[in-house]
Amino acid sequence: MFNLYTKKAFTGKNLEKLQATKLTGGFCTFRQAKLLGGKIIKGSKAVAKLSRITAENGKDSEFRSYCVFHQSQIEYKK
Repeated sequence: MFNLYTKKAFTGKNLEKLQATKLTGGFCTFRQAKLLGGKIIKGSKAVAKLSRITAENGKDSEFRSYCVFHQSQIEYKK
């Protein structure tokens, strides 16, 4: 299981959440799908809500979460 945009594999709790969906292959956020030249198929729901901790400019770390979609939910322009 990997991020379609960055091509990096998911790890830790995020990997566990994605494995629970029983889907295999790539996942990405709405914005990443758009950057790849695709769009989320109308009516599709995110398959999981993943999280990460970020530290910006030496400030306190911040907890961020984001919804991801499976590659089968992305429609690419022709």
